[in-house]
Amino acid sequence: MNKIIRQDKILEILDKQNSVNLEDLSEELNVSMVTLRRDIAELTEKGLIEKFYGGIRKKNQFSEAQFFERVKINQRKKEKIADLALNFISKGDTIYLDASSTCYVLAKKLIEKVDFLNVVTNNLYTAIVLSKNITYNITVVGGTLDNKNCVIVGVYPENMMKEIRVEKAFFSCSAFSIEEGAFENLPQSGTIKNIVAKNTNQIYLLVDSSKIGKKSIMKTLEPHEINKFISDEYNEELYKIFKKDFIY
Repeated sequence: MNKIIRQDKILEILDKQNSVNLEDLSEELNVSMVTLRRDIAELTEKGLIEKFYGGIRKKNQFSEAQFFERVKINQRKKEKIADLALNFISKGDTIYLDASSTCYVLAKKLIEKVDFLNVVTNNLYTAIVLSKNITYNITVVGGTLDNKNCVIVGVYPENMMKEIRVEKAFFSCSAFSIEEGAFENLPQSGTIKNIVAKNTNQIYLLVDSSKIGKKSIMKTLEPHEINKFISDEYNEELYKIFKKDFIY
């Protein structure tokens, strides 16, 4: 079992029982305590779990207020990126908006600027914003609610997305490495993006400059898979890779 699958399994276990003893967890995953402690250290650093004596528990991260606090982080950058992304969406398009706060900002602008869209998303707040434009046909991917992030995850949305094709997919990411591409903090979010990427004609990656030059636990997109890279400021290294497809 590799690290990404292992850490995803830890989060799944905590979703079911909230807390777990380290010895029991080591036995269930069939890994050494040394390996388990490394995984726990990474998940703790990301704010997904918290430790107590002899065990770990799920960290209650999500609330409506916390989601909108996340929207406010680097908000000016997100606003600029969303304005640039609007130029690539036209009346009648079928698009996918991922569960990121950047795509939520894009959705708020989109309902005022472009009518008659078919939109697929797995973020409930994004879907609610989109519903304010009555000309939209909105598909919310069904499945299990990850109430830490207000995102629909699991086997059901993955299978559903395998059957849906969109013309344009708008993704953000947790981190972007110049050499390796886009990364996600949460494997379940990364899996959905991998599936959507295979079923779209165009991939638009929306990345604020604070995420560039970083990596996380799951890689989702190679640089060559990205059709348009949209950011809030010029980056010489990115320009060398994407040239006219680097939008800033």
